[in-house]
Amino acid sequence: MLSKRQHHILRFIHQHTLENGFAPSIREISLATGITSTSVVNYNLERLITWGYLVKSRGKSRALGLTESGLALFEPNQLVKVNWVSEKYTVDSLPDANLPDGDISHLHKENLLLKAENERLRRESKNRVAALQREIQYLSQELRHIQQSSERYPA
Repeated sequence: MLSKRQHHILRFIHQHTLENGFAPSIREISLATGITSTSVVNYNLERLITWGYLVKSRGKSRALGLTESGLALFEPNQLVKVNWVSEKYTVDSLPDANLPDGDISHLHKENLLLKAENERLRRESKNRVAALQREIQYLSQELRHIQQSSERYPA
């Protein structure tokens, strides 16, 4: 079972890779997760690699990548096992939330699932845009070939 810190690290690596096209550095992970020690980041990365959530290419910087197991944590239909700290709130402490008293840890899970769905949709749309750009490039090349052929061999 992942700790909240380990899940935060995985989520940051996943988000950074989607947004930038490459993995974050250990220092970036440290800053983004609020972990002051890079050795603690390294320890958690090694645990995530051992458990099969991450893969690392030796001898390369920024060579972290999520495995299928790691990516599965961010799919919307997956229940993520994270050691969430159960928090108790009262209606008075959340006046605009319109929630009953009690444990709202299920809201953390729902929020996580919504974020995962958002990431999936963003990744899907990014892939679709890239495919459409490749198709536009291909069709432009074909059009140029046709125009060149018609110039060489007028009717």
